[in-house]
Amino acid sequence: MLMDAFAKSSRTSRIGFSAAIIGIMTIAVYNWLVSPHAQLLQAAQQYEIVMGDKARKNKILKSNEKASRQKVEKLRAELAGARAGLFTPVEVNRFFSDIEIICYEANCVARSMTFLGNVDKLSVSIGDNRVVVANSAAVGFAGSYGDIINFLAKLTNRTQKVLIRSLKILSSDDETNLLECELMITVCIVHDEEAFTNE
Repeated sequence: MLMDAFAKSSRTSRIGFSAAIIGIMTIAVYNWLVSPHAQLLQAAQQYEIVMGDKARKNKILKSNEKASRQKVEKLRAELAGARAGLFTPVEVNRFFSDIEIICYEANCVARSMTFLGNVDKLSVSIGDNRVVVANSAAVGFAGSYGDIINFLAKLTNRTQKVLIRSLKILSSDDETNLLECELMITVCIVHDEEAFTNE
């Protein structure tokens, strides 16, 4: 019945109807075939832009990470160097007990040693935990000028730091020609090893 109506219509109507069918088919083919490809190409272009931006940001992040790792390694090396200059509680006890022996080895005569306690301005705390404590001692000894220099060299020639805070040299009243010395030294003791090993 539709075909009969189409056959009876005028030539202009048939051309218009055919043109409409061809137009609808063209739009349908465009939407089914061309439009998805165009959208896919547009999505691929957006993907390339986004991935290029991500790659640039990733390169910046890797560069920052490398710089941060180098900084951390440098800080770890500095921390290890600082740790090497500190005594442990066992080492400091051995050091103070060996001062008389060091004095003897340097041809000096030990006269006295007095512990002066903590030096707060050199101590380091993290929160309530004292990580590094500085202790001082006064050492009295006698010797010739060369022997005094030798004794000071033996005290300070070690991996742990021995700070010489003051040194008084007085001439002796007796006939031994020895110089009397009063020396104040400070050593730093690590009390919390974990503070130096935490990552």
